[in-house]
Amino acid sequence: MPFYIQLLHQALTEELIAVVPIIALLLAVGLLTAIVQAALQIEEPGFSLLPKILIMTFLPLLGGISALHLIEMLATSWISHAGEFVHRSWS
Repeated sequence: MPFYIQLLHQALTEELIAVVPIIALLLAVGLLTAIVQAALQIEEPGFSLLPKILIMTFLPLLGGISALHLIEMLATSWISHAGEFVHRSWS
């Protein structure tokens, strides 16, 4: 496998590890809100929007730090191995 494909695979894997928990939490909140709305027959659009806005506001403060840490570790790894990247065959 070419080296640039390995780097791309590593970057995309780290990105998915960082982003999937955030997307899963937003999906769970949206699903829970929809179930409550359907069960109580609430037609207020603000009821479905407010929990999502609150989660999207506070999630970067709580979960964003761990996502940034993962991306920082990837960047640190790439920078520390930059000399090997230069001398390695890319094909």
